[in-house]
Amino acid sequence: MLKMIIVMFLRKFGLVNEQVMAKTFLGFYRGRELQPFADSADDFYHQYLQPNLAPAVVNKLKWHQEQGHLTVLVTGSIDYYLQPVMEDLKIDHLLCTHLEIGSDGLLTGRSLGPVCVGKTKVNLAGQLAQNQGIDLDRSFAYGNSELDIPIMKHVGHPVVVNATPGLRKYALQFSWPELST
Repeated sequence: MLKMIIVMFLRKFGLVNEQVMAKTFLGFYRGRELQPFADSADDFYHQYLQPNLAPAVVNKLKWHQEQGHLTVLVTGSIDYYLQPVMEDLKIDHLLCTHLEIGSDGLLTGRSLGPVCVGKTKVNLAGQLAQNQGIDLDRSFAYGNSELDIPIMKHVGHPVVVNATPGLRKYALQFSWPELST
């Protein structure tokens, strides 16, 4: 836990990148079983995440769905606790970080595949777009952090939501619209 706090502190001052931060957080899972985490995902979503979903964001998601748009959640977060989000909000695709399970059945503390941050988000979204025939120039991306800038730069319609100061500053330079929540 102390290691995670230190890395968060260092990240705040730009002394470590999101890859280092993500790998440090993944280390929390080392030697643990996945099932207890997966079993608590639904309760976690309904108790902590769902009540904090901004109505404006949910309404915008529903608008995209009504327009027939393919919806994709692209996040550095871990897959097991995003499944209830996907089901409840009826999101079509999930691009995220997956946990690696060792031959002993326990989590290794590493990701299975790339950690879904930075350029990896761009690459995974690009692969999905190519496979699904999605035109990224006509696509939307919603972000709240400067960590979302790489993927937001690759779509025709980047939109800022509850932005961190770093993203807000960047978005102002390019006149990116902000969704009021």
